[in-house]
Amino acid sequence: MDKKIAKKLLKIIKQHDVITIYGHINPDCDCYGSSIGLREILRDNFPHKRIYALGFGPAYVFEHFPNYDVVDDETIARSLAIIVDCSEICRVSEQRISLAKEIIKIDHHIETNKYDGFSWVDTSYIAAAQMIADFAFTTRLRVSKKAAECLYLGILTDSGRFRYSPTDGNTHRIVARLYDLGVDPKPMFDMLYQSDAIYVKYQAHLVSQFLTTEHGVIYRFIDEPDYAQYGLTFDEVSKNVNMLGNIKGCPIWALFTRSSEGFIRVELRSKNLNIQQIATKYGGGGHLHASGIRIPQGNEWDVARAIVADLDELAAKGDTNEQN
Repeated sequence: MDKKIAKKLLKIIKQHDVITIYGHINPDCDCYGSSIGLREILRDNFPHKRIYALGFGPAYVFEHFPNYDVVDDETIARSLAIIVDCSEICRVSEQRISLAKEIIKIDHHIETNKYDGFSWVDTSYIAAAQMIADFAFTTRLRVSKKAAECLYLGILTDSGRFRYSPTDGNTHRIVARLYDLGVDPKPMFDMLYQSDAIYVKYQAHLVSQFLTTEHGVIYRFIDEPDYAQYGLTFDEVSKNVNMLGNIKGCPIWALFTRSSEGFIRVELRSKNLNIQQIATKYGGGGHLHASGIRIPQGNEWDVARAIVADLDELAAKGDTNEQN
């Protein structure tokens, strides 16, 4: 990590007595791990400060890890707000962030709009949790086992168990330091990757009925009855996009899951094509090869089919350019 950036970030943190931390809508384990991990690090190193992480989900994680905080408007209004793992303020899960005295950002996604305040954005990191760990180690902040476990959770999941780009030597060096702090990966793997029998049956339902476009895009539309019949929730099933991956000749795979509220969560993945440009077109964002979109209710399936058409066109062109 650039030491000048680390020094600037630490200086800003030291200037505030109240700090609130935020992630994105529909938080994944990196969003959770970086938010809670940063909270625990700052609480341990600045016990006189009031530090909170605001958000919700993923619910199953709370059986094993700390929960988010609940605070009032006055607390937020007195705080430095730190956004982690989220490229746009409009995608922050807690929109009361607008009340904060100052807002800064730590993120590893491609920026679609330049943020005017202080931001540390670096797409060379596989996870926001890796960035938080690097910041703590660079500034010699104490990292507890609890914080290390949260950061490891974020790195493990966003890297796809260390299979996805840009996992690199720095990723593994940071993970090695987290291991030295007491992280035990086996319980975490059991929590994340062991499934109930009914969930396995749902996954079979998901995979057995995927569709393929002319140019090899694999996709699946999932409506509420598809998972409700198994007694599963939207949060449990809407992040299963990689169940559709690893099929030979498939450059892109996509999962469209409709919630009970009517919106559709779209998860996009590719082997080497720039799907981030498609996500941005429809109000989403993310990485070059892993992005997401939220389609609001109202002609949502028509929009979903339009996205599939755009993905198929991208697959036909074979465009690997990083920008539009």
